[in-house]
Order: sequence, then structure tokens, then C-alpha cells
Amino acid sequence: MYRQTPFTRATRSVMLLCTYLLVAAAAFCGMFSKHGFDDGPLSTSLTATLDGTASRPYVYRQLLPAIANASDALLPGAVKAHFLAHLAKDAPSHDPLRATFVRATKADDPALALRYYIVYGLSFCALVAAMLMLRLVCLDLHGDEVAATLAPPIFAIAVPASYFYDFPELLFMTLAVWLACRAKWRWLVPLAIVATFNKESFPVFALTLYPFLRLRASRRAAAACVSACVVAGALVNVLVKLRYAGNDGSPAIFNLWFNLQFFANPRSYFLSEWTYGLPLPRATNVIVLAVLALIVRAGWDALPDCVRRHALLAAAFNVPLFVVFGFLDEVRALSMLDVSATLLVCAAASRYLVRASAPQRAAPARAAFAHEAPGVTGGALASGQAAANGV
Repeated sequence: MYRQTPFTRATRSVMLLCTYLLVAAAAFCGMFSKHGFDDGPLSTSLTATLDGTASRPYVYRQLLPAIANASDALLPGAVKAHFLAHLAKDAPSHDPLRATFVRATKADDPALALRYYIVYGLSFCALVAAMLMLRLVCLDLHGDEVAATLAPPIFAIAVPASYFYDFPELLFMTLAVWLACRAKWRWLVPLAIVATFNKESFPVFALTLYPFLRLRASRRAAAACVSACVVAGALVNVLVKLRYAGNDGSPAIFNLWFNLQFFANPRSYFLSEWTYGLPLPRATNVIVLAVLALIVRAGWDALPDCVRRHALLAAAFNVPLFVVFGFLDEVRALSMLDVSATLLVCAAASRYLVRASAPQRAAPARAAFAHEAPGVTGGALASGQAAANGV
């Protein structure tokens, strides 16, 4: 049974932030202890990306490395010297990354340490911000505050991230959905530029924003906004690829035959791997697939139409790309479905909570985004309906 708490809004916000920080710390630690930043001689490592020598397509993901390089260049020499001197004290006790993670072999390299820590901090902050944005999106598009608060931490613990650019990608995709629901195209185009600089697949994701834009905009306006995002992202993509055209590798890695062999092998659906210090099922394990099926069954018909259309578009674009360019069951390559997955968890959790607490707890409010998504005032709903009716 749910009761009103005596906490003020500020207290609840602090408690929410602290909880999300703890969950994000656990999720990020699990990712970093398992993957690190590919330290070593690998051409896919962060250190190779920082100096621009990483192989393609990994070298294209330049947002966080560019920020780290710029920060390193702008910080006064005395500040950098103090930072490096602190790391070297009683090594590695004053170097927390090197002391904690065996994979962080470059965290104490004087030429890289500062930039290494900057990317580490930015990646973690991106995860926390993405969780908070996912909560807002769940509130807007479903309306159940309890389920909307639970869904992002659940997804964060299960988030299939391997690289430093995965967390900013999640943040940018979530922010894009939030902006699209409000038809804020003036912000979407700059976002597309920054997001594509982080990962070159964002222009494809921009195509899936059309159902959200249609909540408040005409067909012509929604199509124009999507087109502008795609063009802006494509231009950034071309410029980055031209800049690193001479690097080893290729613009994309073709893995279709490996993937077909993997998915055709029955043993692929019974594999496990060490995650969070335990041997847990891999992404294609029948246990994971069964849980996903249950979540989809429980939450799909409770989602607003715009979310279902977005999810179908994302799957139509992302699944073929995953099969052709992904690597076996590395489902981080299905990142365009991350927002949809969190909304599905939210809808499924809401349905469970309503049934578990009935009749003490009323069902969540109906959607307010053009009768599809809750969380907007009546005035905003009226303006959204007027924009849609003006098509």
C-alpha cells in the first residue's frame, strides 16, 4: 500500500539523486571492472583514441576524448603537476583507478592520467544524467511515478555497455526523445551534431523520433525536423571520417557471417559469462530471452502508440545493423532500443504494482501527450492537439 510521505520535494530530490548515484556507481564499476578502457596495445583503446591513432570505426567516437584533450591543453601546468604528483604518492594507493581495477593499466601514465580520469568521470556523469532523463521520459510517456523511478536503475544495472562512449550515447538518445516529445527542434539539431560526434549512428536514431514529434507538430514540421537532424549528423559523420580516413581499419566492421553462424548454433543460447563477479547468463541465453519475453508481454500493450511506433522503427533500423555489423551477442550494438527497453520495464513494473496494491492504489493517469503520454498540463495538451489537428 502506498502512502503519502512527509518528505519535502527537496528531500525527495536529494534521496532520488543519492539512490541513482549509488546504482550508477555499481553499474559503472561492473562495466569498468569487466571491460576497462581497453588499456594496452589495442587499437580500440581509449589511449589510442585520445592520440587519434585508434583504428576505424572506433576512432570516430571523439566527443569525450576531444573534451579530455582540450581540458588537458587548457589547464595550467601547476594544476596538472599537482594532480600527477598526488597520483604518484605511495603508488598506487593515491591512484584509485590503478589500485582498484587491474585493467586500468594506463591510469598512472603521466602522459595520459589526467585525460584518462576526465573521460572516466564524464562517462560516469553521463550515466547518472541518462538515468535522470530516462525517469523524466517515463513520467511523460507513462505517468506512474513509482514505476518511472524504478525503471532507470533496473535498466542501468542491466545496461549492455562496454565502451566509454556508450553512456553519453544513452544520454543523448534519451534527451532526444524528451525534446522530440515537446517538438523542440531548435535544440534537436545541435544535439544531433554533438551526439554524432560521440557516435556516428545517431543520425539513424534521429529517424525514430518522428512518432514523438508528431505529438505536437504537423507531419511536415516533424519530417523537416527529422531531416535536419539527419543532415546535420551526416555532415559531422562525413567530416570525422575524412579526418581519420588514413587510420587502419574500415568505416564499419562486417560480421554478418560470424553472427549467422553464432545464432544458428544452439549452444549460443546456453552461454554464461562473469558479470558483477558472478557467472550470469549471456545476452542470448534462454533465461535472458525468457525474461525479455515476459517484460514485452507485460508492458507492450500498456505503452502509448507513439512509443510502440518508435520501438518498431528502432528495431527496423537497428536489428539489421546489429546482425551485419555487430559482434555475436554484444547487444550494446542494439543501443537504439535502450529507451524503448526502459519504457517497457516502466510499463511492466507499473502493471505489476497496480495489481499488487489494488484496490488501495489507483491506476496511473492516462496519457497527456495528445492522449498518448501523461505528464503535461491541460494547456500543453490543448496546444499539442491543435498542432496535430492543423496537419
